[in-house]
Amino acid sequence: MEDTLIPITFFFAIVGIIWLFSHYNFKKRDVAHQTLRHAVDKGQEVSPELIERMSYLSDPIKSDLRRGVLFVAFGLAVISLGLFIPTDEPEAFQGILGVSSFPIILGLAYLGLWRFGHER
Repeated sequence: MEDTLIPITFFFAIVGIIWLFSHYNFKKRDVAHQTLRHAVDKGQEVSPELIERMSYLSDPIKSDLRRGVLFVAFGLAVISLGLFIPTDEPEAFQGILGVSSFPIILGLAYLGLWRFGHER
């Protein structure tokens, strides 16, 4: 029972973290749009500079860089966690390397998207 509960909890934690990250990003953009809508409803003039600054909230190029760095850092953190595994269990460290390769590859893909999108 304990052997299956730990991996299931680990993957649910990953899903929960991703959901929280997405949820709060959505809330941040929604609050910015509501603020802009409220200003327009009050009759205030919206300057092009304000709209440009608000567009940075959802700038995909900047987001790709941040996500790439975070995914690579997360993968390296998992690898460093694996270094604390006792040396008499080499298969466990190989499993940790396998698990950590997923966020590292995702991070490298986002960094590639940032690099190629940055050259526009």
